[in-house]
Amino acid sequence: MNRRAARAPRIPDPIAALIDDRLTGARCSGRHPLFDAELEDETAEQRSARLAWARTECTRCPVQGPCRTAAHKQEHPLGIWGGKVHGLPGRPGRKDTPAA
Repeated sequence: MNRRAARAPRIPDPIAALIDDRLTGARCSGRHPLFDAELEDETAEQRSARLAWARTECTRCPVQGPCRTAAHKQEHPLGIWGGKVHGLPGRPGRKDTPAA
């Protein structure tokens, strides 16, 4: 019987595209839902407390700068990215207005 060397399974392309090596070591790693804009069955007060905690975690994250860069490259980032809130319901996006 031949023994083959064990190798990691191939990651499908759509999933591989989500992996960003610059974010290795992020404090949100493995608990990303806590940094999402919304969770099901969550009250406004619960969301507010969770996002306040997530922002605090982000401010202590070793990859905060690369995370902000990654957020700027997203078409519509949602949740907490690099300590900043993106795409919360009821919060209109900032509009750049020309100087008067």
